Amino acid sequence: MKHISKSKFTVDFLSSNQVDDSYCFRHVALKLVGEMTIAELHKLIQFTKIDPDSKESVQILSSRTDSFKSREINELRDEGVVLFCAKVDLP
Repeated sequence: MKHISKSKFTVDFLSSNQVDDSYCFRHVALKLVGEMTIAELHKLIQFTKIDPDSKESVQILSSRTDSFKSREINELRDEGVVLFCAKVDLP
């Protein structure tokens, strides 16, 4: 499926020295991503979630085989948060 996002910016806004082309491209990219379904986003982006209370996390903590992962899970648990990550592998 093809997705297109467009935004118009006034010349005054662009000449205000507070924004550049990078800002404008990021704006339309965020708008585009916001309009896509999560299934479509999964085709572009590798998403991961670490919930310190999930079965997987409890298993990692009890196995004590991956000390880095265990520390990360314990830190998330101490902070009372769930970690969401997005990764894109560019050619």
